[in-house]
Amino acid sequence: MSDTIFQKRMRELMKEKRYSQRKLCDLCGITEAAFSRYMTSQRLPKTEILANLANILGTTSDYLIGNEANYGYDQLRFILASSMDDLSPNQRKELTSILMDEYKKMEV
Repeated sequence: MSDTIFQKRMRELMKEKRYSQRKLCDLCGITEAAFSRYMTSQRLPKTEILANLANILGTTSDYLIGNEANYGYDQLRFILASSMDDLSPNQRKELTSILMDEYKKMEV
């Protein structure tokens, strides 16, 4: 049985943030047993828990469940602003570089 999008993305983000299952559960206020059920497709998280997981992992609920969308300016601004404190200096530099590259393309 292959992993669901939710399971894959949760694992990727937990690895990226260096969160163990126990740490994430403590931050989210859920039991490890409940989290295990989410990760084995035995149960889906309630909306509030899904939103909390997304917030803690610096993403959106839509991303976690696989609702791919092209975000507009307002959504991107919100995501960036709400995640700014969690970004490392290198991640900030990378985002700045992306924006500057796009700005340079506009000047041409």
